Amino acid sequence: MPTFAEKLSWYLRHPVMYPVLARNAINKTRRVLFGKDYLAEKRAQAESWCGERAITTAEALEKITKLKPSKTFTSQFPEIYKLSEAVAAACPVKMGGAGDLDLLYQLAEYCQARRVIETGVAYGWSSLALLLSLKKRNGLLVSTDLPYLGLDNDLYVGCVVPDELRGNWNLLRGADRQRIPDAIRLAGFLDLCHYDSDKSYAGRMWSYPRLWKALHSGGIFISDDIGDNMGFADFARSVGTEPIIVRSSEKYAGILIKR
Repeated sequence: MPTFAEKLSWYLRHPVMYPVLARNAINKTRRVLFGKDYLAEKRAQAESWCGERAITTAEALEKITKLKPSKTFTSQFPEIYKLSEAVAAACPVKMGGAGDLDLLYQLAEYCQARRVIETGVAYGWSSLALLLSLKKRNGLLVSTDLPYLGLDNDLYVGCVVPDELRGNWNLLRGADRQRIPDAIRLAGFLDLCHYDSDKSYAGRMWSYPRLWKALHSGGIFISDDIGDNMGFADFARSVGTEPIIVRSSEKYAGILIKR
């Protein structure tokens, strides 16, 4: 992990990221003012809310599509998955995990997605799942990604996505508040959105409404790591939509379908 001095040096060399530095300083101040106990209480509240409603990926897919999933992502694309695993293993910068590829691919297939936004890329596992579906319809994936501070991982973001899928992909570098509006302008009305970036409550409550507004009726909104705080729960209530909560690898993802 980079030291405080390394992080500060990275920010100073990237003036475009000064707003992110300011927001991080504000969030750190909030943590000091409210204390770790307050944050732990909010996380416990969110995890309890998720746990009471959670179902498996297979159950969620059957509930939404009315069909039982017949194949897993890895069984459908064994060669691509094997090559991507090798690329990730060889990457000199360690980034986030693969996430729920079955959920992303099957939901993109279900809604016959042509226009998709995802926030947060890292190795690009979610990008890979979405692009394998989108390529069938010559669709477009617009992704936003904030580099890992101090790690200089820009060259490796999305590294597991093979060249033959990159023609359907537009990757925007930068923070959510800079790049989500740009992504929406590029993609237009969305069939599906996958949120996996700023996990703070404030970050969610800034980004969720903008992405939700860009979804057309019947569009699918997916957010990862919703057990961190009550942002997803509060947003679901605000739009009056019954959430579907999926538990996978001890984490929770939330799904909303825009009616």
